[in-house]
Amino acid sequence: MKVIQKLKNNFSNYFINTKDTNADFIPFFRITVGLILLFHFISILSDFNLLYGMKSIIPTDIHTIYLNKSVILFDEIIILFNKITGSNHLSIILFKSLFIIFCLLIIIGFYSRIFALLLLLLQVALIKSSYYYSYGVDFFSSMSLMYLIILPSDEYFSVRNYFWRFTEKSNFYVVKTTFQIHIAIAYFVSGIEKLSGYNWRNGESIWKAVHLPNFNNDFNINFDFLGNYPLIIILIGWSTIIIELLYPLFITLKKTRKLWLVLTISLHLGIALTLNLYFFSAIMITWNVANFYFIKTDK
Repeated sequence: MKVIQKLKNNFSNYFINTKDTNADFIPFFRITVGLILLFHFISILSDFNLLYGMKSIIPTDIHTIYLNKSVILFDEIIILFNKITGSNHLSIILFKSLFIIFCLLIIIGFYSRIFALLLLLLQVALIKSSYYYSYGVDFFSSMSLMYLIILPSDEYFSVRNYFWRFTEKSNFYVVKTTFQIHIAIAYFVSGIEKLSGYNWRNGESIWKAVHLPNFNNDFNINFDFLGNYPLIIILIGWSTIIIELLYPLFITLKKTRKLWLVLTISLHLGIALTLNLYFFSAIMITWNVANFYFIKTDK
């Protein structure tokens, strides 16, 4: 028994003990995800009719040609809303309004689990109806909403908790552990994928990313000089592989967690500044901070 207890203590000394997690990660995650989804949605409003629906540049039929027909699509929701509004134009306005309202209710924590579920239905309908426009931020947003549903997201620093105080807080440790394993696997698989090909190992992926046709960096950074220093491109590629591949180990070890958290956040800041992928970087940084910053033993 002493040996087992000693091993347990050693494990706790070097690895994360989920029960050391500070509950502050819950309101941080809820508010940040709500804000990201809100601003991301607002950013596409001016082009909304060009992106979604049967009259968009790429009609829904083309986006969904290989999609399982059981998935609820944006056009089907609009048809349902037409029975209420009597107008396709008003139905689209209703859809936009509900999306924004649900985001705001999640941010303030008013029955955020219920409204996260409703928002997830709207958000998935948009993603599935615009397959060729979707990328990482859309899928991680969907998963974020799922975690808001299964976490006690409205029990901490929320409007609901202000008016109806919870005498007993829900246990979130199992969900938090699942969340941590989820992000660790995501980075590890991404690192394996990059390592298995030659494009990241020789820096080609980095060079292509910053020289895409019609690519316009918001900071007007000219990356042509990297052609004279191929070693820098190779180092950036390998650094990305190492950060992702070794993420599950070094983000778990207490002695290296802060370092790996800083490296990973720096990676996503670099992606945001050089590729203009602000919302993707924001959601990934949010996942990292929510999972590995709010640890009591690290305070």
